[in-house]
Amino acid sequence: MSELGCSTISFCHRPLPEALAAISALGMSGIDLGGLPGVCEHIPTPLDRDPDDIVEDVRTARLDTWAINVDPGPLNDPALDDEALVHTGTGLVSLAARLGAALIVPCGAPSRTPFVDESADLARMANRLRLLGNVAADSDVRLLVEGLHHHRFCHSAERARALLDLTPVEVAGFVFDVSHVVAGEIDEVALAREFAERIEHVHLRDAEPGEINLSIGRGRADFAGVVRELSAQGYTGRYVLELETHDVDEGDRVEVAAQARETISALLPT
Repeated sequence: MSELGCSTISFCHRPLPEALAAISALGMSGIDLGGLPGVCEHIPTPLDRDPDDIVEDVRTARLDTWAINVDPGPLNDPALDDEALVHTGTGLVSLAARLGAALIVPCGAPSRTPFVDESADLARMANRLRLLGNVAADSDVRLLVEGLHHHRFCHSAERARALLDLTPVEVAGFVFDVSHVVAGEIDEVALAREFAERIEHVHLRDAEPGEINLSIGRGRADFAGVVRELSAQGYTGRYVLELETHDVDEGDRVEVAAQARETISALLPT
């Protein structure tokens, strides 16, 4: 049976202990822990210090960490040194292992423009996913890639397909973020059907074409259709509210997140 959790990115403007307390108050036991520079810095990147305080905060909150969502560097950038990537990745993998979590990384730089050309950039990204995948596997950590992101290199279904073709399942699983699919004017139900065999984690936020930061129910995402399709394809994995939204006041964020929890919980198979 699928589970519903919440990312600390949903409360990215709050210190980590406050974000964890808010999620716990929602009655959820599973989290993604965010570490994306400029978005959510609950995990600093690079992780250049002992993360004992992070681990202690999570354990004190009595929450299970399903994944850490971090950015070890723009994987399609020729200027990124592979040795530096492995060094950064090793620290992040170590944290994921301590928390019993998967490691999520994004699909390239925050730009749609290739550094060289589309084919070369995709090949470089796939090779670096292999590097990170090897580091992760040595610590029994599962590597996942958010393989379609409206504001990153793999912004389209075509590039996401190409990346998965170059990245075997033993290297990395696929994170399906509904908001990025909808923002790109891609049929979210059809893409869920197409990618179902590779999807290992689902992020939920609402969207309109070109806009990814809407609360559940305030955009045009067909969450019922996505859940129904993934269930039909045998998906029993986790769904995570990643409510980095721009349409609510901070004081209303917990209440709106609770509404999202109720909406999505009603859709999940029991």
